[in-house]
Amino acid sequence: MDHIAEFFVGDTLTSITKTSLLPGGREVLVYTTLHGSIGMFVPFVSKDEIEIFKTIEMHLRNEIPNPCGRDHVQYRSYYFPVKNVIDGDLCEHYNMLPNEKKRQIADSLDRTVSEISKKLEDIRNRVAF
Repeated sequence: MDHIAEFFVGDTLTSITKTSLLPGGREVLVYTTLHGSIGMFVPFVSKDEIEIFKTIEMHLRNEIPNPCGRDHVQYRSYYFPVKNVIDGDLCEHYNMLPNEKKRQIADSLDRTVSEISKKLEDIRNRVAF
């Protein structure tokens, strides 16, 4: 086995399953945790998506205050440094930002705010809805 990704989900995993949530849809890894959380790891389709979401995550790490007072990267790297994973939960906060902040992030990606929102929606719809 190759060690290709590291990510702290915040709890002990009780199960992990490779499945498709839609008939004919892309396969994802769905996991459950000891405290009842359900989450999934979704593979990206293109390098363009990876770059967009990396940039969004980088900006949101600075914009979204962490409720427990810890740095986002420090939390996700609790046991091992985060590697080859983008935090979708954090990226989902993009649409909750003030319009000026959204515009700044979109400008850094040479895209419009609506294009970024559309990318977030596409990822969600591709595997779950």
